Amino acid sequence: MSFWKPQKRRRRRKTSGGTTFLILFLIAAGLVYGLIAPAESTRAPAGSRSSAGRAAPTANRAPSNAEMPAARESNAVPCYGQTHAWVTSALNVRANPSVDAKKVGAAQAGDVFEVRESRKGASYCWLKIDLGWMAETAHVSAFKPQPAQPSAAENVVSGAAQRALAALHALVVAAENRCSPYDSDDYPYPQSVEAQIVSGMGGRIYGPYSGTTFNSTRETDIEHIVAKSEAHDSGLCGATAQTRKSFARDLLNLTLAAPSLNRHQKIGKDFAEWRPKLNECWFADRIIKVKAKYSLTIDSREKAALQRSLEACPSLDMQ
Repeated sequence: MSFWKPQKRRRRRKTSGGTTFLILFLIAAGLVYGLIAPAESTRAPAGSRSSAGRAAPTANRAPSNAEMPAARESNAVPCYGQTHAWVTSALNVRANPSVDAKKVGAAQAGDVFEVRESRKGASYCWLKIDLGWMAETAHVSAFKPQPAQPSAAENVVSGAAQRALAALHALVVAAENRCSPYDSDDYPYPQSVEAQIVSGMGGRIYGPYSGTTFNSTRETDIEHIVAKSEAHDSGLCGATAQTRKSFARDLLNLTLAAPSLNRHQKIGKDFAEWRPKLNECWFADRIIKVKAKYSLTIDSREKAALQRSLEACPSLDMQ
């Protein structure tokens, strides 16, 4: 009896053909998808950070509202058809196209500016220049002013001075006389005349006695060229209440001045006692016109001072 037994070979399990084909198909499909898949499919969402800490690309991103250019104002209507503006007298320059805007500078007579933009405002056409915004007034020319011929200018000035002198000689010469007590309240005027004075000066808040352009009317006083007390002593002491009221608010006799000048320098003085540093000839002409309009008298000292001034005046215009 033999104890040796032939060992049985372990049979190798065969893999079915269907399973093998499925595995190969899945591997091939993965490789093909990796080759043809769009690059965008692997990008991180806009605004997220990659594993390396860098921001994901944001190409073709729509601009935000903050990045859009500011829209023009709906009332930004052009109103000036020229490319340059010449200034013939001092003007305020403001931060925005409004008389209430902050003053940022001043344009002086003789300045010329390139007009970058124009905008129609409530009262003025506003011009955008390198300094800010300037109102187009009678003191702004769209064309370069042409110098006048010397002979013609001399004739014009001479004629104006002669007319003022003729009006001066027509006034009644008499000493001042206070025929009734003076009371400032007898010469009332509304604060609203201040806006009319500014309008009459082309929108400038300007003091002709000193040549100062102010930022606001809060910095000025309403100034009577012929002082109320001086007019009272020159004939209005016997006038009616209505005449005194008309005199007090007459724009022919009103201007602006710094409070220190109005209250402590000029006060109630006449031309023989006080005259401004600037615009003396304009000031003299206005005194004569006001006195003629209200039939006021003039004393001999004031008449002589006015005559000397007018005979030496190159112009009667306000500077």
